[in-house]
Amino acid sequence: MTRRLRSADEAADAVIDIVGKDIVLGVPIGIGKATHVVDALFARAQADQSISLTIFSGLSLEAPRGRSDMEKRFLEPLVDRLYSAWPTPAYVDAIRRQELPTNVRVREFYLRAGAFLDNSLAQRNYSSINYSQVAAELRRLGVNVLAQLVSARSESPGQLSLSSNPEITLDLLPHLEARRREGKPAAMVGQVNRHLPYMTGDAELTEERFDVILDAEQYEFPLFSLPSRRVSAADYATAMHVASLVPDGGTLQIGIGSLSDAVAHCLRLRHESPDIFADVLDLLPGGSRSGRRASLPVESEPFEEGLFACTELLSDAMFSLFDAGLVKRQADAGDPAVIHAGFFIGSSRLYSGLHDLDETRRKLIRMTRISQVNTLFGDEHKKRRQRKSATFVNETMIVTLLGAAVSDTLQGGRVVGGVGGQFDFVSMAKDLEDAHSVLMCRARRVHKGVAQSNIRWSYEHATVPRHHRDVYVSEYGVAATRGRTDRQVIDAMIGIADSQFQDELAREAIRTGKLEANYAVTADAANNTPDALAAIFDRTTLREYFPPYPLGTEFTATEQELIEALQWLNTATAQPWANWRQLLSGILHGRAGEQSDGLARMGLDKPAGMKQRAMQRLLAYALDKANP
Repeated sequence: MTRRLRSADEAADAVIDIVGKDIVLGVPIGIGKATHVVDALFARAQADQSISLTIFSGLSLEAPRGRSDMEKRFLEPLVDRLYSAWPTPAYVDAIRRQELPTNVRVREFYLRAGAFLDNSLAQRNYSSINYSQVAAELRRLGVNVLAQLVSARSESPGQLSLSSNPEITLDLLPHLEARRREGKPAAMVGQVNRHLPYMTGDAELTEERFDVILDAEQYEFPLFSLPSRRVSAADYATAMHVASLVPDGGTLQIGIGSLSDAVAHCLRLRHESPDIFADVLDLLPGGSRSGRRASLPVESEPFEEGLFACTELLSDAMFSLFDAGLVKRQADAGDPAVIHAGFFIGSSRLYSGLHDLDETRRKLIRMTRISQVNTLFGDEHKKRRQRKSATFVNETMIVTLLGAAVSDTLQGGRVVGGVGGQFDFVSMAKDLEDAHSVLMCRARRVHKGVAQSNIRWSYEHATVPRHHRDVYVSEYGVAATRGRTDRQVIDAMIGIADSQFQDELAREAIRTGKLEANYAVTADAANNTPDALAAIFDRTTLREYFPPYPLGTEFTATEQELIEALQWLNTATAQPWANWRQLLSGILHGRAGEQSDGLARMGLDKPAGMKQRAMQRLLAYALDKANP
């Protein structure tokens, strides 16, 4: 019998009453956590050492925090505006302090990107698991409780929606129900939050499927909003290349972040302004004019049939394509959905867009189990038919010359985020007859003021091994590597590397005998430079087509200017000698009166003391430099 409760403490007591004191708790990734129930169970375990609590989850969200005084001044008002009501799980605070009780274990298969690089407790308890295998791992651990945030609405009495996170829950529910039939304890817990968009179809469950339902207004809270990141010229260049790989009538997977936002925008540009799209693609290094691009067809026409989305994540980027009518191809004659997705997370605009869908449009989005989206298992013939001409687009940090991708782990073993579903889609692309795995990688990055290549000869770890190599895309073009020889792969990867590093990369390959001694970089890859990209995207005739925040942003205009200024300042002061030079220039030449809005936003319009006056002048100088 379902217990409807109005207290998180009562919900925790009910769980312990059902399953006892040995609790293996599965909690969804991202925004779908029943945080108040989890916190109550965590508090019980803190107070009672006889309770054994294992929490298995991923992407546990907390408000960003600044390190320097400047970062804190920028972030604190933003955090107050966006996250003041967000309940960070208590176990996250304990991990941050590295003070978990001895009877509590927390395992995560996906960390918030870069948030726990220096936290040894989180690093030790990270589990490297493909997204499609998480449910199987939880079954192996003996999961006996699921605690899920759910949505409810008056139009669907007796029903609850798994909303943002049906992906693992739907794969685990049969396991919980089998435990009950075998006389083993199990509990399905739903915490109602009507801020969650109500999604229908697979995501809808009857209330009877839940053992405990926590439904009280005091436990409802606004969803965690991810502000869009600024899209750079390099991001747009990468996205143009990717958008030219997607065939009309095909299947698409894209993720989250500035590169995915750029891909969505460039697909819309191709559809709405095909002449502009073709002209820019012609201008880009590695673009349609390049002989290197002949390895794959160039797609530049508008979308008539449209796309079908098979994506683990329904992000702002994918929803924008649905909203614009590019994602409109139905899965098949028996399935009218145009999107199959496992979970969603994004900006407040995504959440409100999903909330506001009429019922006809809502039914076109099928939030479903991860085994449905990330694998071909289970009705394989149907999945193959639906996923025709698939382009599975993901992002990676580093690529080796031999075609391995590094997406989750740094040298020394520190985990940045996790594998997630990337390998699922790489593998699926290999198994589908006309599909491609497209991994986007920024060719260069600047670390502490020094430019580095993200295309390396080798790297200590790999997320995608080189025998799964397929299509790599950087801001400088496309490298088709599937089925190619090592020599061909190395040549293709050097062709999309930054020109500053091409000779060094070639020397490494020559040294090992993988390239011939007289190898030379081809002429059409010799202009792979940031300046070449800037010369294209800075054209006055093109600026309106490539806005800095193509999908909108949570940042005000003043905050956007401050982001540019703080990034400029961070780069300009990365080296110690440059730090002192820029500091001196800022103090001597910064004109505070001309940057009053930005200084007021940072609380530096009325500085108190010498330190704040120096910060004021330095920030004013950075605002001038970054926003001429």
